[in-house]
Amino acid sequence: MSLEVEILTALLNAYERSKVSKGQNKVHKDIKLDITHNVFDKHRNNDNGELDVAVQRVERAGFAKPSCTRNGQLQCLVLNLDDESIEKLYKYLKRANPRDLIARYKELFQTKLNSCQIVRDFSIRMLELLDEKKLSTVQQYGPTENDLSDICKAIEAMSSLEEDVQERIFCAKLFSNSKRFNDLRGKISKIIREFSDEPFDEEEDVIASMGVIKNTAYAFIKGDLTIKLNNQVINLGDYGQPLALSDTAIKSIDVLQVSATSLYTIENLTSFDVFNKKDTVVIYLGGFHNAVKRELIKKIYNVVPQIECFHYGDIDAGGFYILNHLRNKTGIKFQPFMMSIIELEKFKNNCKTLTSNDKTRLMKMEIDPAFLEFKPTILFMLRNNIKLEQEAEN
Repeated sequence: MSLEVEILTALLNAYERSKVSKGQNKVHKDIKLDITHNVFDKHRNNDNGELDVAVQRVERAGFAKPSCTRNGQLQCLVLNLDDESIEKLYKYLKRANPRDLIARYKELFQTKLNSCQIVRDFSIRMLELLDEKKLSTVQQYGPTENDLSDICKAIEAMSSLEEDVQERIFCAKLFSNSKRFNDLRGKISKIIREFSDEPFDEEEDVIASMGVIKNTAYAFIKGDLTIKLNNQVINLGDYGQPLALSDTAIKSIDVLQVSATSLYTIENLTSFDVFNKKDTVVIYLGGFHNAVKRELIKKIYNVVPQIECFHYGDIDAGGFYILNHLRNKTGIKFQPFMMSIIELEKFKNNCKTLTSNDKTRLMKMEIDPAFLEFKPTILFMLRNNIKLEQEAEN
């Protein structure tokens, strides 16, 4: 890098860090580069006058003006801030002008305002940030224009899925590149969590909740009901064992009879295995309440709308979110089962300490009207710094 380019790069970096470049300065402020110390000392002390030559070139090109002390000694360079000079400097250094990037990003997000809910809400927020010249914040969601475009494309495709699809198949069809989705999955998960009501914490769970799965997922069901599948009538009460159902199988099921008086959905597979109550139907959904698996619940409920419905989950922020999520998506008034202060006290020796993320989520839920019924439990958890996973209750 020549000394001239080094000086201009330092000036442009200072400009980009300043409020001036974002239009946020209330009063005029010069962008200056002090060349009386640090890296420029060695050039100042050279007899060949390299520093003076470089400064003269910068001045002649119209990028900056020298500022000298009273005795005529060069002290700093002051960047020319007119739009033409700034644009010329970006081109000279072969750097992308953030103003041009902002314009292109705006154009991208404007085309997404009629997209699915998540992408639409995301785009509205990004346009707000771009109006505020907060390009770096936008780029935290996707470092390049192409990344942001592909992220929106992936979420749009996920939002239109009617059944689960394996990730490699989804990725190959969408991008013709099996690795592209994996490169973006962290950003995709972040956006889905932030701009939807999906309650999941883990990246894998967020992606799966939208129907893109690593491997085929199954719902497990057991209890007092009779179903018809592929012209075969199966009485699960007589069968006496859990039945694993793929999404394809769930879509084909007819629920013929339900002898149970209550239905339980269970968050943890171990808890599902040991759960044993008479006159019940018990379902383990694999952690993800996608549309097809919720349809299984509604098929049972439609046969016996008087059935009592319960959800048995972890006593933590995720457990409360999943219960409300299940209620909202099915329209069924699920009640919490063993998710109260009673269990926290009973199994206090098995409780875990809250993480910082747990505390943040619980504090938000404490003031959220949607979680009002859980407020006493949430306050108890925060005061005692505890949470309880299902397995610890078995």
